[in-house]
Amino acid sequence: MHIPALHPVRVKRGPGRRALIALGLIAILAGIGLLAVPLLGVWQRGQADQSALSSWQKGGSNALAGAPATSTAAPRTVACGSGSPSDYALVSFSAPTADHYAGVATDGTWDSLHNRSMVHYTGTPAPGAKGNSIIAFHREPDYEHIDQLVVGDTVSVQDQSCHTFVYKITGRWVLDPSKVTQLQPTSGHDLTLITCTPFWVDSQRIVWRASLVPSTS
Repeated sequence: MHIPALHPVRVKRGPGRRALIALGLIAILAGIGLLAVPLLGVWQRGQADQSALSSWQKGGSNALAGAPATSTAAPRTVACGSGSPSDYALVSFSAPTADHYAGVATDGTWDSLHNRSMVHYTGTPAPGAKGNSIIAFHREPDYEHIDQLVVGDTVSVQDQSCHTFVYKITGRWVLDPSKVTQLQPTSGHDLTLITCTPFWVDSQRIVWRASLVPSTS
């Protein structure tokens, strides 16, 4: 019996099929772009955060060096920070201890969080002052495990005059954004911290309330 040779069947791709392929490629590229933009923003914030932290630490140590006691030069004014007016305060967390979390907060509105990871909300009290001082920050990229900060831990805030104020955490909540009510003024010497959770998801908020620890000096 003679068996005829088999030849592959060529499927012609019409204009409709090519259009679908093109739309698929466009969708893939758009998805990559949607992911790339926020990741780039996180990376840029991280760079700005590290630069501010390094500058603050160097600036503080240099400022405190001062002149020798026998010098006839005028005494130096003690000042901490990077020298940038946008660097408001150094915030250090006692937990988690393995991560040594610290960052420099700028002073501004929520819009400041586009460029920096931490902001002291302008108009709320300065560190150590009476009332409710509010500091908000992104968990990404610097504070992945900050959810381990719990009641009893401490937060230190150093201002540009090198005064350090220690606050003890007295309350911690995980809330929907619409249920955050801890940002109102208070009559004590309080600090309220707020960040997003879970890490990279940001659907809820972690809120901490801390009270000023009286100075023993």
